[in-house]
Amino acid sequence: MIIDKLVKEHIISSYECDRNEKIKLISIFHLLQDMADTHAQKLNVGYTFCKQKHLAWIARAYHIKIFSFPKIFDKIILKTWPSSKTALIAIREFLVEDTQGNILIAASSQWAMIDIIKARPIKFDDYNLAYTVLPQRALNTDFKKIHCLQKIDFEKQIQIREDDIDSNGHVNNCVYPMWAMETFTQQFKQDYILDEMEINFKKPVFIQDDLIISKIQKNSETDFTISIQTTEKESALIKIKFKHK
Repeated sequence: MIIDKLVKEHIISSYECDRNEKIKLISIFHLLQDMADTHAQKLNVGYTFCKQKHLAWIARAYHIKIFSFPKIFDKIILKTWPSSKTALIAIREFLVEDTQGNILIAASSQWAMIDIIKARPIKFDDYNLAYTVLPQRALNTDFKKIHCLQKIDFEKQIQIREDDIDSNGHVNNCVYPMWAMETFTQQFKQDYILDEMEINFKKPVFIQDDLIISKIQKNSETDFTISIQTTEKESALIKIKFKHK
């Protein structure tokens, strides 16, 4: 199947924005995930296909670069497309542009598909996932492995909420960026703004895990590595770069 990019217009609603009337990070990730879900469904590898085959798409990594945060009532143009595929891994790109074509946000994501019953990855060819790809990158990234913390400068405890759990029964991948940002004080976020974020997803988190501990390593004034952990496992490693407002 030859594919085109999925393109969609969206007007930023008030509930998607923070106190400064700029779009919230979790709202960005929700929009990206919705685009991915919609396009996968169009390519016949989405929710309906997965439900029939007892499969699920699982995020392995994200890399997002934010050039400018859209504001309340802004019209934005969302674009997504699959850029490459191996036997086990699929790469999906995202762009968020303004109406003049200026890039506001660029992101690339890495996905695997798992057999829910066996709880292990499947090979795409075994299920005839025959969609083609568009070999164009939104963000030039190779999803580098984020190394474990060498030191812990501070940490914060976060309670898992029922609303954090998605239809796969574990914490949705959109929640992790929000958890990472919650480790920083309001004063810090008044002085700095998010520039770039990389996420390595490692282990799923379930409602019975109950408590998340964010352990933070400060690499520089604007560069941090965060480990998202339960009491028993490390769930994700996240690198964040900020810039002065």
